[in-house]
Amino acid sequence: MAQIRLAVRQLVEFLLEGGDIDSRFAGFDRANEGARIHRRLQKQAGEGYRAEVPLRFTRTVCGIEYALEGRADGIFEEEGRTVLDEIKTTARPSAEITEEMNPCHWAQGMVYAALYGRQQNLERLDVRLTYFQVDEETIVRFQRSFALAELEEFLDRLLLDYAPWARRQLDWAGRRQESLRALAFPYPAYRPGQRALAGEIYRACRQGREGRK
Repeated sequence: MAQIRLAVRQLVEFLLEGGDIDSRFAGFDRANEGARIHRRLQKQAGEGYRAEVPLRFTRTVCGIEYALEGRADGIFEEEGRTVLDEIKTTARPSAEITEEMNPCHWAQGMVYAALYGRQQNLERLDVRLTYFQVDEETIVRFQRSFALAELEEFLDRLLLDYAPWARRQLDWAGRRQESLRALAFPYPAYRPGQRALAGEIYRACRQGREGRK
């Protein structure tokens, strides 16, 4: 079966971004500043808070196998419930931060929760959005509880919406492979050392591809 490797953030931003995006916390240093704030909040969360949890899961929708992967900002237990924490930085004044500010944020957390819930066979999970206001250095949080079935249904809807683009990727990859197989060596014979060089390049490319799995 054909497979599409897809990052969770890539999936939700491709389908949902276009809502209320705050551009005031942007620029060349945004990624570094955001990572620093993430580490700070994760450290402050204390014992039992697992930071940067890698998540991988394979799910088939409409005959397409998706290899989903991502990294949850934090996972912890609270009063017998598993909570998945999604941290976001913003320059929007804290008084203007709302629960529905950006659908991508909830979607990302919900997909991570679907992956983790399926891995751990959990019936319910909470998703928490943690907003850090960079100028005021204040924190605003929102938390929702979901059944695993609800989270998986949400994920399947996203993958269903993504399917037309996934098929285009697979069609293009198939045509590319056919074109490559049809190529012939442009000279009657290899020059001295050329065949060995081609073999080394092939092995290096294959090892690099396997190393990314």
